[in-house]
Amino acid sequence: MALTGIQIFKLLPQTNCKECGAPTCLAFAMNLAAGKAELDSCPYVSDESREKLAEASAPPIRPVKLGKGVRERMAGGETVLYRHEKTFYNPTVLAACIDGGIKKKDLETKLKAWNAIQYERVGLNLRPEMAAVKDTGDAKAFAATAKTIAEASEFKVILTAEDGDT
Repeated sequence: MALTGIQIFKLLPQTNCKECGAPTCLAFAMNLAAGKAELDSCPYVSDESREKLAEASAPPIRPVKLGKGVRERMAGGETVLYRHEKTFYNPTVLAACIDGGIKKKDLETKLKAWNAIQYERVGLNLRPEMAAVKDTGDAKAFAATAKTIAEASEFKVILTAEDGDT
């Protein structure tokens, strides 16, 4: 949860030195709360306060790296719930769902079709980047499907199973 200016002010050294560019520590705290200033501007803030403020300003959903190389994407790490509040920095990753018991030939056909899908919208290139393999109860078929997707495509694989033993 975001801290208010008064809560931030209580963590500052309250020297009113003006070295941060604000006339008082309270004004600096209000600027911090509004996102108009950086904490590094205050030369006298303690390490303990810096740690508390960093923890409070961290996004509620930690960022997660998906994939590697040129296809690497980030999910999470957003500080707002709605785009109109500020902006989303990590675009949504699109995924498609596949049954774990699909026949190999059908799987190859789907992967080929999904690799070709691409939409241009408002200057963004949208395409599926992940494949979610849904467990159907057959562990060997589930593993084979996931392995085929990982080896034969550039999709990142999501494994979904209701039973943790699969």
